Amino acid sequence: MKPTISRFVADGRVFALVQTPTSDIRRTELTISLIGSRSWDYVVPGWRDVSVGISGEIAYVWAARSIIVLPSHKHADPKVIPFDEEDLIVVFVAGSCWLLVCETSVRLIGPDGETGQSHFREVVEEASFDGHIVIVRDVDSLEYRFEVSGTNLVEIIDS
Repeated sequence: MKPTISRFVADGRVFALVQTPTSDIRRTELTISLIGSRSWDYVVPGWRDVSVGISGEIAYVWAARSIIVLPSHKHADPKVIPFDEEDLIVVFVAGSCWLLVCETSVRLIGPDGETGQSHFREVVEEASFDGHIVIVRDVDSLEYRFEVSGTNLVEIIDS
């Protein structure tokens, strides 16, 4: 199977991603390279695309079941944050937390673990985050809004 190669720039660092599908949908081989420095190899689930996020100096990659926080300089290694609860759809940086929009929930993960979550009846189709408010839309076009305040996730209910 043919590998997919992509590059992106984050705060002056150039990364290359090589995704090599395997015959088993549960496995995609992923090589992440910091150009001019080092490379790291991972095996990630193959049923969802590998995605990239950049927030300030933080660059990260996520697959269905983990987030890989990329090094901020050539002597550091990536940090893997496993997430086995359900598939990750979109991942945002929210201050010192990770805001995870999953297949049927939204979760806020702080430095000491999960600090908030909310579950939906239907599968999430899309999400957006402005650094303060996350808007989640499900396959039935129902829209949910949450405020992220520090390590708190609070649903906004229109009156």
